[in-house]
Amino acid sequence: MTGREEIILIKKIRNGEADLFREIVSLHSSRIFSLVRGIVGNPEDAEEIAQDVFVKAFFSIGSFRGNSSLSTWLYRIAYNMSLSFVRKDKKRHIPVDLKMALNPKYESPLDEEIKDKEYTVLYNTIKKLPPDDRFIITEFYLHDKSIGEISAVNGMSEMNIKVRLHRLRKKMGTNMKEKMDMLYEYK
Repeated sequence: MTGREEIILIKKIRNGEADLFREIVSLHSSRIFSLVRGIVGNPEDAEEIAQDVFVKAFFSIGSFRGNSSLSTWLYRIAYNMSLSFVRKDKKRHIPVDLKMALNPKYESPLDEEIKDKEYTVLYNTIKKLPPDDRFIITEFYLHDKSIGEISAVNGMSEMNIKVRLHRLRKKMGTNMKEKMDMLYEYK
């Protein structure tokens, strides 16, 4: 949907054609669910939060100013609601299924065993990150979002996100190297 089509759709919804909001839900529901699940981890919680995102968006559509795209506005709502949930939930669910996202192609059973161990180390490293950092890493590397898109959603400056990505890569690399060394040392 183009920006012009979004504006026309939003105007119609604001003018009482509320049933057209279904088009917004249809266009954005899978991406909103994916974003929320990446932060909260649990699919059941993610589904509930994603529904709440659309309820909030429906009742707040009048406040949409059009300074960003509709999708960015929705993602911002989803991001904020997900972080609020995680802050309230002390369990800190696992963020994403990285095995599916990385989609390794194994060449032999030995390669498969090595990849599974590396995947487990990566998964556990990401799982231990704070929610803001998990969001940045998963959106940048797994969902191919640009620095600008991430900035628009989480409200951090682009420079701040670049610095965080640099520090996270360095920290994760060191952590993973230590764990991989230990893993293969005991073979």
